[in-house]
Amino acid sequence: MKNQEQRLYFRIDTVLPCSFRIISSEDAKSHELPKSADNKFIEEYFMKNLADLDQQINESIAQINEKSSVLATALNAINSKLNFIMQTLEESQLSRAIPLRVVNISGNGIALHMNEDVSLTDKVDMLIKPLHNEPPILVRCDVVNIKRKNDDGETKEVSLSFQSMAVEDRRKLIFFIQSKEIEAAQKEREKKYP
Repeated sequence: MKNQEQRLYFRIDTVLPCSFRIISSEDAKSHELPKSADNKFIEEYFMKNLADLDQQINESIAQINEKSSVLATALNAINSKLNFIMQTLEESQLSRAIPLRVVNISGNGIALHMNEDVSLTDKVDMLIKPLHNEPPILVRCDVVNIKRKNDDGETKEVSLSFQSMAVEDRRKLIFFIQSKEIEAAQKEREKKYP
């Protein structure tokens, strides 16, 4: 049955705003994903770069405070102002910060390159934004295959299958894939008939 389901959808290689978080199967059981992702959830759960940057800023301000409390106070005020601005961003603006990745995607799953440690027993939470004017798709995935891509063993192509995607989210994804197929066909036609 699963092989038949896989044939229902075409796979395409494309660039897509996409972020992920690898979690253990135990954590997946105890932490369900919300039905939709609001700004706070996106920022805290998927924007690891923003969280890392915030931690670096706070550590730097603490070091500066040892030399100059006036400068540290000013930097804390600027950081607080930036945090306030981040909290007031609309979803569409925050979604622009989702990194672009080269992926192979279908209505059933996605494959992408990762440097992070991942195993077949892990789960991967994905935040995908296929359509600019629509909210991002939030979905938990099963790891179905891991292929080493180079000799150092760090880069892997990881194939994932979507666990249970909302009907509306699958519609968005299929619409995106079909529009990319049409775009590719038009480019091919322009090459043949300039």
